[in-house]
Amino acid sequence: MKRTTVYEDRAERKRRDMDRHTRACPHCGKPVLDHMTECPHCKKKLEPEGYQPLSDEKIKKIRYITYSIGAVVAVAIILLIVFLK
Repeated sequence: MKRTTVYEDRAERKRRDMDRHTRACPHCGKPVLDHMTECPHCKKKLEPEGYQPLSDEKIKKIRYITYSIGAVVAVAIILLIVFLK
């Protein structure tokens, strides 16, 4: 049985993970990651597998919630500073 180092084990694991997440571009046939929306080689559009980009509506909703929470935290910090003096 061949002994491997920790670094060789990590490299092998990383290679297996990359193989699992790559596929051939339907336009040029070169390997691309499965979540890409554009081929880096031929620059043509790809349909991502297992990943869909967020819609504009969902991005706006997330942004609204994030800004609201940020505003509440900012007001709470200001009130703490004012009342602790």
